[in-house]
Amino acid sequence: MRYEVRVRVDDVAAAHRLPGDAGACALLHGHNWAFEATVGADALHGDMVVDFRAVKAVFKALDHTCLNDDAEICADGHRPTAERIAEVVAARLARVLEALPNRPRLLRLSVRETTRNEVVLTP
Repeated sequence: MRYEVRVRVDDVAAAHRLPGDAGACALLHGHNWAFEATVGADALHGDMVVDFRAVKAVFKALDHTCLNDDAEICADGHRPTAERIAEVVAARLARVLEALPNRPRLLRLSVRETTRNEVVLTP
């Protein structure tokens, strides 16, 4: 990739619970999630790899939600773990990026549940 951009959003307040978990995570609780996407492209479109706002909108759509109510995240009995959230957010970002003529790609996605716990997905 000739160009890479990183787009980050902190403090996405969202609740979840993990049914079947043996610990406290089985109870409804919240986190201030943080997301960072690295997007790459070989060419620019409108002098940009991608409009940062388009990427941020995917992250911000989860703000002030209960992730257990998200039909895509919890499809087919999945639980809203940080790993599952990363998979779904990556798929949502891919749909946004695929619509752009310069064909940018998601190179890396970080989903931080707490200051100490983070999932990194490299599609």
